[in-house]
Amino acid sequence: MRDGHRREYAASRERGSTISLEDRCAGALTDIGVFGAVSYRDLAEARFGGHPHTTRRAVNAWIRKGWVEEHRATGPKGNPFKILSLTREGVAEARKKADRRGMDPAQRIRTERMRPAEAGHDTAIYRAAWKERRRLAEKGATVKRVRLDAELKSAIARGGEAVRLKHGRQAADAERHRIARELGLSADEEGRVLYPDAQVEYEDADGRTGRVNIEAVSGNYREPALRAKAAAGFALHANGPAAAGLLGRLGLGSEDGSWLRGPADRDPASVEL
Repeated sequence: MRDGHRREYAASRERGSTISLEDRCAGALTDIGVFGAVSYRDLAEARFGGHPHTTRRAVNAWIRKGWVEEHRATGPKGNPFKILSLTREGVAEARKKADRRGMDPAQRIRTERMRPAEAGHDTAIYRAAWKERRRLAEKGATVKRVRLDAELKSAIARGGEAVRLKHGRQAADAERHRIARELGLSADEEGRVLYPDAQVEYEDADGRTGRVNIEAVSGNYREPALRAKAAAGFALHANGPAAAGLLGRLGLGSEDGSWLRGPADRDPASVEL
C-alpha cells in the first residue's frame, strides 16, 4: 500500500487516539521483548488498533532490520497462528525503547526459545496482561515492570539457596518466604509459594506503586490451585471456553468473563497477512 493511504495511519486515529505510529511501534517491540513471545494478531489488536496492514508493515520492517523473527504454531483446535519473538539485535533495540518509555531499568528484555506445545498458553499471558494494563490505564496508572513466573521463581530460588549453603534448610525456607512477601507473593496452606504467570508493577496517578498478579487459566487447572490463587488476590483470566466454564462453576469468574479469545476461536486469515 502506498504511503499516506488512509489505512496506513488509521491505527493512530481510532476513538480519538493521539498515539503516534512511532510510539505504537516502540510499545509493540518492547512488548515482544518483555513477554518473550507474542502472537501476531494479539500485537495487532493491542498496539495497532487491529489494523492488519499497519501491523504487517511494522513487522516486515523489524524482520528486515534483523530485530524480529516470525514463527508458526498450532492452536488447540488445529488453527495455525503466528508468533513474534526478538533476535539478539532486537533485544538491544527493545532495551533502548523500554528505557525511553520510562520502564524500570531492571525490566528483563529477552529472546524466547519457541515451545510449540506451550505456545497457546505463553501467548495468552500477553493477552491477560494487556487486559490488566488497560484497566490500570483507565485509572491513570502506568506500567513500570513486568516479571514472568520464571523470573520470580529464579529470584526466590537464588536467595533461598544462598542462605541454605550457610544456615541450612529451615533458614532457607524462611528466606524464600521473606523474598516472596517482598515480591508481593503469598504461600498456600502447605507453605508453597504461589507464582503467577506474570506480575505487573505499576505507578498510580499519585505516584504510589502497586502490583497485579496475573494468571492465564487453562481448562485443565485443578480446583484447589485455582481457589488458592483466587484467595491470594490473583487476577484470573480464562484461556478459552473450557477455562471460562471452570471459573464460572467455581464462582471465580470476573464480571466481564475475562475470556482470552485466542487461536482456538479465531479465523487466522482475517488478520494474519
